[in-house]
Amino acid sequence: MDHQQVEYKGYGIRPIAVPQGEDMYFGGYEISKDGKVVSVRKNIMPGFFYRDAALIDSVEHAKLEIENLVSMRGHAD
Repeated sequence: MDHQQVEYKGYGIRPIAVPQGEDMYFGGYEISKDGKVVSVRKNIMPGFFYRDAALIDSVEHAKLEIENLVSMRGHAD
């Protein structure tokens, strides 16, 4: 897996793997909508020994945040 953007419910997710030392990666992500960044998270626990695992976990965390954003937008209407 690379740093390519993943589309989810109208939002874009750019996963980030943050290296910590020689053999550990923490996840992170950037969420955007309509070309504007709406959220950035870094150093998501737990850490992983593999970069790809950190990236996959980052996407899953971002999807949860998007679910919350979508839910909040639904209540505001």
